Amino acid sequence: MLSVPAKDNIDATIVLGVNDEKLTSDVKCVSNASCTTNCLAPIAKTLNDVFGIEQGVMTTIHAYTNDQNVADMIHSDLRRARAAAANMIPTT
Repeated sequence: MLSVPAKDNIDATIVLGVNDEKLTSDVKCVSNASCTTNCLAPIAKTLNDVFGIEQGVMTTIHAYTNDQNVADMIHSDLRRARAAAANMIPTT
């Protein structure tokens, strides 16, 4: 069980309420995707099932993560060079 999106090949990525029917006894290595996916996917699935979705845009705000700087630092990506508390610039 991975609590993050898998970087390697695994048996399945499961989001409860979205595609959990794919979780069978044959599945040995599974990811539960990301916190963002687990927030968006159930709502998007419901909206798609009821109304249909042609396209969409989603923005998320996260708490600090362990790969963010706590002070302004040199970084090749200027968006990631700013201190986490001073950075409200979208990034991937």
